[in-house]
Amino acid sequence: MGRNSKGEWTLSWTPPQYSVDDDGKRIGYTNENTPNNWGRWGHEDERGTTNFITPDLVKEAAGLISSGKTISCAVPVEAGGPVHPSRPGVVHHFGYSGADSVVGSRLQSIAPGFQGADDYIFMPLQGSTQWDGLPHIFHDDVMYNGYWMGNVEGMGGAAKCGIQNQKDTLTSRGVLLDLPRHQGIERSEPGVPITPAMLDECAQAQGVEIRRGDILLIRTGHVPWYYSLADKSEFWAAGAPGLSDATVEWIHSKEIAALAVDNIAVEVEPAENPESQLYPVHVRLIRDLGLTIGEVWWLEDVATECIAEDRWEFFLSAAPMNVSGGAGSLINPIAVF
Repeated sequence: MGRNSKGEWTLSWTPPQYSVDDDGKRIGYTNENTPNNWGRWGHEDERGTTNFITPDLVKEAAGLISSGKTISCAVPVEAGGPVHPSRPGVVHHFGYSGADSVVGSRLQSIAPGFQGADDYIFMPLQGSTQWDGLPHIFHDDVMYNGYWMGNVEGMGGAAKCGIQNQKDTLTSRGVLLDLPRHQGIERSEPGVPITPAMLDECAQAQGVEIRRGDILLIRTGHVPWYYSLADKSEFWAAGAPGLSDATVEWIHSKEIAALAVDNIAVEVEPAENPESQLYPVHVRLIRDLGLTIGEVWWLEDVATECIAEDRWEFFLSAAPMNVSGGAGSLINPIAVF
């Protein structure tokens, strides 16, 4: 392991030429990317755009509930799901089970007559339907609001901006933009960038307004395509439809609280400018705007209900797991109509 002065991997090692203050921030660093939300909610903020969600907005969103019908926006947590190739898949084991009781197990020598089941899951916190939290992405050794990336440790997790800071939020008005339906196609094609004009046109056609504090969901049909393929390698080789670089300013102007897409990485793959950096839209949304972003969402069922009710807004509850120091979280988002 090692790094040069540019932060690139090398067998040699050049130590960073900066210091970090007692607040965990890189001294003298200025974020020159615009727009950005650094300092918008104070020097010590660790939540970012979820600050847009207020009790009044949650109460207003609750007014969208009429029938009480609930719909999950999560894919199944199981082996073989659409997990990013950089992460291992889901491993699900049972400590003891009904089958053990049938054949007889050592547990019954400790607790005669006891029958039950207990199971375990081993998986990445971002290995299924998920939130990417603010400690997930760094650039120039810095994450959201100027915090040094060294605050995220292998043993202790994220000392700053951990996903537990979002445990009481990410419940708000949900808005779905169904791009394929608006465009009259089955699914968005891999490699197609989603532009601000496409989002505006879809919202206008659906008669829905994007407001401050919303959780915006964008349907592309990409994750369902994964499940339809016998050969999953085609899915990974094709790339993905996703957000273009230009949507960063659009998202900032809308003041949304969070955003989720039914693809693997929210942004378009391959990137519009592959020479720039890996996942450039991640850097701009998470690091610069402080936006929590959702990946691998299942939006087919909520889209069907939106069509049936002829409305594209609903109450959405999508709080993360309360994982201390987590960079992200597995979730089961629930849309309520």
